[in-house]
Amino acid sequence: MQTKFFRINDKEYCHISDDAIFIFNSKEPTRIPLEDELGNAWGISSILNYIFFVLLLFYTSSSLGNYGMSFFKYPINYGGLLLLFMSLIKIKEGFQTSSTPTIPRKKVRSVYLKSPKFSYPSVAIYFDGPEGKILRRNIRVSNKKEALLILQETGLIKK
Repeated sequence: MQTKFFRINDKEYCHISDDAIFIFNSKEPTRIPLEDELGNAWGISSILNYIFFVLLLFYTSSSLGNYGMSFFKYPINYGGLLLLFMSLIKIKEGFQTSSTPTIPRKKVRSVYLKSPKFSYPSVAIYFDGPEGKILRRNIRVSNKKEALLILQETGLIKK
C-alpha cells in the first residue's frame, strides 16, 4: 500500500492514501483502521466533562438560591461561573469533533493547517459524519513544514 505520511508524535503517523486519511502507529501500515475503531479515552473524558459540568451547575444554582444577589459579592463565585462556561464550551466541542482514526477522502470537505503562536501546529480536517453532520478531526503535528509539504503533494491543501 503506497501512502505518504508525516509524524504526529513519537509513536504515531498520519498516512494519506488515494482512498483515505488514517492514523497508524508505524511508518509502514499493515492495515487501514476502521472508521468506528475508537479507544475508550473519548468516552471517559466526555463522561468526566459531563460530571464536572453537573457539579458546577449544582454549585452555582444552590449558591444563587442561597445567597440571592449577594452571590456576586464573592470573587470565588466568578471563578465558578467561568469554569461553568468553559466546561459548557468543552461539551459543545465534544459534539463537533471526532476521534476517528480513518477518514475516507470522499468525505473530506476541507483541510486547514493551523499554527498558533503558543501551541503546537495542528491539521483540522472537516468531513461529513453520520446523519449529515460536519465533524472536525484535529491532528497535532510535530513538524509543520513536513506536514505542509505532504498535504500539498496529496492535494488536500492548495499551494
